[in-house]
Amino acid sequence: MPVADGSHPHLPSRALLAVIPAYNEAERIAPVIRDLLAQGLPVLVIDDGSRDTTAEVARKAGADVLRRANGGKGTAIIAGCRRAVELGYQRVLLLDGDGQHDATEAPRLIAAAKRGADLVIGMRMLDLGHQPLYRRCINRLSSILVTLAAGQRIRDSQSGFRMCDPRLLLSLPLAGHKYDLETEMCILAARAGRRVVEVPIRVIYNDKVSGVHPLYDTLRFFRAVAMSLTRCRCGHRVAPSPPFALPVALPRVSEPEPAYALASAAG
Repeated sequence: MPVADGSHPHLPSRALLAVIPAYNEAERIAPVIRDLLAQGLPVLVIDDGSRDTTAEVARKAGADVLRRANGGKGTAIIAGCRRAVELGYQRVLLLDGDGQHDATEAPRLIAAAKRGADLVIGMRMLDLGHQPLYRRCINRLSSILVTLAAGQRIRDSQSGFRMCDPRLLLSLPLAGHKYDLETEMCILAARAGRRVVEVPIRVIYNDKVSGVHPLYDTLRFFRAVAMSLTRCRCGHRVAPSPPFALPVALPRVSEPEPAYALASAAG
């Protein structure tokens, strides 16, 4: 649990802040917060205009909460990054509050960042039996388009489980307000010369209905790819991030990879 000055006993002060953009997640967010706190990670929930008790539940679970009018997941991510910079944090761990990300897999992303990755993406390993055919086709196409636009292979550009320097995100010409910002983030970071790395994570299937609209958010995705390319400047580089240091005492994920890894999100 945090101490009075906002530091945590198992982490260097202001090393890493877990940021959870959330909308109407009162029924699911508390276990996510508790799993993060158990690892010594401070948690900030960005309540994006929830109409339920998300903010109250998050506070009771031990998180700090920033409430704001509903503006979409992308704007909530940016708000969380701005607050992290204001508080002096070196990195942010981004994850969803619906329980479909296993917060105990955070060490996978942390390890990749310690090895020098600038943007770490938790690549979802999906049971394709849970996906309709149209969704598999869209994932495959999105992987191809983002890989071509970014100039490096990116298989799961829409995963919400990520880790990076918040100043990197704030330095990029991001324009998306919803899920499209996550796609922009991958393309713009890669084209700015930053190292983007994917690590496998599992997906926890529950009763949550996806907030992704099959038509409108697909159109936003294609627009995000096109607009990201127009906003890229040839040879543009972002200033390097400070060294990332975390103690080796963080929980480790057992090896080998679990049997749930049936297929990547992009096929």
